[in-house]
Amino acid sequence: MKKLFIGLFTVMLAVSFIACNPSSGNQNPTPTYIGTKAPTEAKAVGDIVFTDGSATAYTTELTLTDAQKAAAIAVIYKVDGTKPYGVGLVHNRDGLAWCSNSASAYNQNISDIQCEPDDGGSAGNYTFANATDKDGSNNLEQIKSYLISMAWNFITDDTTGEGAADRYPAFYFAKNYKDQTNSHVNGTDYEDGWYLPTLAELFDVWKERETVDAVSTLCGGSEFDDSEYWSSSQDASTNSFAYRLDFDSGEYYCVNKKNDEDYVCCIRAFN
Repeated sequence: MKKLFIGLFTVMLAVSFIACNPSSGNQNPTPTYIGTKAPTEAKAVGDIVFTDGSATAYTTELTLTDAQKAAAIAVIYKVDGTKPYGVGLVHNRDGLAWCSNSASAYNQNISDIQCEPDDGGSAGNYTFANATDKDGSNNLEQIKSYLISMAWNFITDDTTGEGAADRYPAFYFAKNYKDQTNSHVNGTDYEDGWYLPTLAELFDVWKERETVDAVSTLCGGSEFDDSEYWSSSQDASTNSFAYRLDFDSGEYYCVNKKNDEDYVCCIRAFN
């Protein structure tokens, strides 16, 4: 009887210890992420971002599994303070127009989305401290606002509704990035928020082009190489022209908005 009492007491004591000791028993397991950096960890230029918000730093020796490649969504090209910005791994390299010549914004000088480099800059050395619009995240909405403000001149807002993607194809490639094949963002927390970069933002990507291309190649994505890419920035001097950036020279050019030979990438901010 004494042995039975001691045995029951021992069991009760063990159960009490487990219940009161948070370090014992079944605890929540440590989260497992796709990348080596948790979503809350600071990101750096060259990091590969995955669908769960985790990231992995790029090195020339890095290899990825097929599952990691299928979950890669962006490469970080800039960290502004604590906010990282990434470029999507899928580009349109067939060529898209900034807008069609039938679009309401085609022959309009939209000052709110102008982004000229500062005076004195040269190819590969531009600065944009005095640019009107360095953040392209709302440029399609600013075009919309401008067109609405011009209703008195019989100009119609055609940035939304049926056919809008055909009228503003470069912008809608970014807006609908989740629908692009192999973007890997559809159904994730990162399916929205992508946009066509301004000239200043595109220049920031250009400055890290070697790393960005190396990461994208590793992940099975697109490369910038020496191609020309549309910005979302309006030319300041010609109504029907917008800016593109040459990724070979780092030089910008003014191009007719209806030109459908330039390529398109998109960017977004991350946590």
